[in-house]
Amino acid sequence: MKETRTSVPRLKKGDVESNFVSSYLSIKKSRQCLLFISFLFFTTMALAKEIVVSIPSLTEELSEALADEVEITLETFPASGNYLILWLAPEYGLRPSHLRLAQALAKQNIEVWQTDISESLFMPQGLQSSKKHNGAITAALIEYAHQSTGKKIILAGDSYAAITVLRGVNQWQKKQAKDAYLIGAILFSPNLYAYIPALGLAPEYMPVVAATNIPIMIYQATKNGNIGQFDTLLAQLQTNNNPVYSKYLPNVMALFYAEEPTPPIKKQLNLLPLNIKKILPLLQRHELPLNAIPIKTMQSNQRDIDRSLKTYSGKVTPLKIHLNDVYGKAIIKNNYQGKITIVNFWATWCPPCVEEIPSLNRLKVQMTGLPFELISINYAEEKDTVLEFLKKINVEFPVLLDPNGEFAKQWQVITFPSTFIIDPQGKIRYGVNAAIEWDDPKVIEALKSLL
Repeated sequence: MKETRTSVPRLKKGDVESNFVSSYLSIKKSRQCLLFISFLFFTTMALAKEIVVSIPSLTEELSEALADEVEITLETFPASGNYLILWLAPEYGLRPSHLRLAQALAKQNIEVWQTDISESLFMPQGLQSSKKHNGAITAALIEYAHQSTGKKIILAGDSYAAITVLRGVNQWQKKQAKDAYLIGAILFSPNLYAYIPALGLAPEYMPVVAATNIPIMIYQATKNGNIGQFDTLLAQLQTNNNPVYSKYLPNVMALFYAEEPTPPIKKQLNLLPLNIKKILPLLQRHELPLNAIPIKTMQSNQRDIDRSLKTYSGKVTPLKIHLNDVYGKAIIKNNYQGKITIVNFWATWCPPCVEEIPSLNRLKVQMTGLPFELISINYAEEKDTVLEFLKKINVEFPVLLDPNGEFAKQWQVITFPSTFIIDPQGKIRYGVNAAIEWDDPKVIEALKSLL
């Protein structure tokens, strides 16, 4: 096999950055690696078995031609039941909780195969690699899994792996299989955005969503950033009148982290195996169409994020703020008039959010003496988590808590950081759905022009 290697792009940082920020990010990454290594040490002694599958003539998966064969590594968790879940890794790769859940499912007599297609193809982890997979390899794996085991196949994935899952089903349907051994898909807090829209605008979904006609079960975390668009996504996935079931996972943002799972995540992970065991026969009762609906070509050339101030296109009247800060003080803001107000939504687990904090601190200094206010709103984290963060990172502006993520949902925030700039007339003028250098002279000039 000819290997195609692509270098992983590094995050660009500002010329001046707080040492505290760099140290915090490095410590988090080191801790994640140690947790992952220690977990894998024990799982190698458990149920997992690694196999390598050679799949001939699948060069269309990549933009560059490969040799005649593609080798895909599978981590298998054998079981004696009639179902096999083919689990595709998301854009950030497989995490310890993925493996832990696979083990638990195997104990329920549900066989699980997990694979990271991007890793097998020597592609960098990330959203762009996930979007490049057209589903051909997934379709071949569906066929291989059934031929090898004779079992009914279910696809599974979380986050942007949902794109690869749905494309894989569509490709499998194109092969005009005569036996409906694929029974559906299970998705966890799926991200099916074609791109991240500018603040205030509704997202556009990947074309494969409208071409989906299979039974689906979705487990949606209530604190996930995509929760505000979940009802819209459900409607989009049922365009072809296919059954789509859903279950909310309360008090969690996601299930699969590099860190040790929190108690709420552990609770949900413990409940899932039995729940999934009950869902599989329900999915199987529905007939899965063997005809593929053509996937339309995506017309939009939108970028995923903005890296500069953009004119705000949504509802320009900002919502009133009635929240407590991290120290328990009630913060009430009913009137935005008379000053420039910046409202920044962020989270401690978000590296770009953390990296832009020093420049926000410097912006506040630059705006000293002017009618200016900077407010940050932490998204759906525990107060103790934020307080511990503030011991390590210097934040020189108020930090308010949005404990359930409901306030961010009302502002239609779906990515972090997201920042709104409100002018002295009380109208939202600019929005940014990414981290920027807030003390850049052009940014400061734009802000001062609002006065």
